[in-house]
Amino acid sequence: MKTVRTAAISSRKPRILVGDNSAVAREGIAAIIRRNSRYTLCGSAVDRHMTIELLEQHKPDVLLLELFLGSCDGLFLIKELADRFPETRILVISKQPEEVFAERALRAGASGYWMKTGTCEELIHAIETVIAGELYVSPGIALVAVHKLLESPAAYRHASNLTDRELHVFGLIGAGFGTNRIAKELGISPRTVETYDEHIKIKLGYPNANALHRGARQWFELSHHK
Repeated sequence: MKTVRTAAISSRKPRILVGDNSAVAREGIAAIIRRNSRYTLCGSAVDRHMTIELLEQHKPDVLLLELFLGSCDGLFLIKELADRFPETRILVISKQPEEVFAERALRAGASGYWMKTGTCEELIHAIETVIAGELYVSPGIALVAVHKLLESPAAYRHASNLTDRELHVFGLIGAGFGTNRIAKELGISPRTVETYDEHIKIKLGYPNANALHRGARQWFELSHHK
């Protein structure tokens, strides 16, 4: 659990860093922060390397972090950043389904999860909440999630059964990555990737590799077009 530093922060403007590989999202969120006189925007990052560099340089109070920063696994990145920069609160900003990723992000070390479908006011409220040392999840998402889950295929409904690593592999399959490319991306052997494939097939009920790839593609499209 992170140490609450609310009193120290309240004596000055909280410093905020934005990490998002989408220029539109990054610039839009940065503009929201700049318009609010209560905060200081200390930088914007487009990838893992730049995010770490700016965290070391500016030591921000809050990092607004897109869950999937390029091909980087956001959950593992959150764990890394939470360990290396415990004084910075991580507020995930994402279009990925909260009902699947929010709990995972919080377990990894994030202080909150804000859906990009939310309003500017909700974003500011989310920032204020994590600055106060509390956890934040998007309001009103529960009812929407129920409807989405009822209408979505089995893979979408049961994705929460996967481990973080299995979910990452599943997403990479959906993005069109082959076994060797996934192995290189994750720094593991192709045989290990195949083992993950088998675990995913069992957990999600896919009878064969073709069904796995179709389901992964469907999952990828669902999770990237909200």
